[in-house]
Amino acid sequence: MTGNGSIVWLMLSVLQAILAFTGVIPPEMAILQTILGGNSIAFFFVFLYFMLKRKPDGFLDSDYSKSERTMRAVDEMGNIVDLPDNSEGSRWERWASILWFITLIFGTISIF
Repeated sequence: MTGNGSIVWLMLSVLQAILAFTGVIPPEMAILQTILGGNSIAFFFVFLYFMLKRKPDGFLDSDYSKSERTMRAVDEMGNIVDLPDNSEGSRWERWASILWFITLIFGTISIF
């Protein structure tokens, strides 16, 4: 679980908590609600474990390390070199991202 893998556990926990505790599932399926509620709590503890393992001082610890954002590689001589940053992307990518975000918001609003 390197990187941001703990976020996956948080998303699973929140999804199962929504299903278990909001009344989405009919009352006839009380056993399923209990299982989903227990799983959501267990997944939340797994999320906390991996989050605190990655940042022992908590997720609000703002100690920035340059190596977090720098790509490194080994050249032919065996030296470690920094690779240049990626480009920002094209105008088309930016507009596609904006369109995706607006569609996501309106799609979510239309569900409720």
